[in-house]
Amino acid sequence: MALPKNGVAKELRSYGGSLFIFLFVIGIIITLLHFPVLDANKEVVMMLIGTIAASIPIIISSITGTKPDDINALKQTIEKKEHHIELLTSAKDDLEKMVINLQKEMLENQDNMMDKIILKAAMDFDDIEYAKKHIKDID
Repeated sequence: MALPKNGVAKELRSYGGSLFIFLFVIGIIITLLHFPVLDANKEVVMMLIGTIAASIPIIISSITGTKPDDINALKQTIEKKEHHIELLTSAKDDLEKMVINLQKEMLENQDNMMDKIILKAAMDFDDIEYAKKHIKDID
């Protein structure tokens, strides 16, 4: 039988081992329920039950395939991406403000340029009229 690649075999072993440990823990609990514990061994048995109870969430997470480190790493990745999105959004807003200001400046400059062109045309007209008057006076 060929073993699967890309870490699948490791996950299968992890799943099988977790399932074995889970069944072992259930067996111990059932055994303790069927046979009474002596008062002399009660503290040891309670310590074992406490240890088993503490390991059950880890076993369940191993069986389901979720690992706390993976979850924390994914949460950190999500937080980094959210922070990056916030930075990009603020940069986009800044660029939009810059474009709006540039458009305002362009309109103002266009108005100023039109005023200058009209003024130049008026001055040229006045100069031409002045020159025509003086040339007629000289003739």
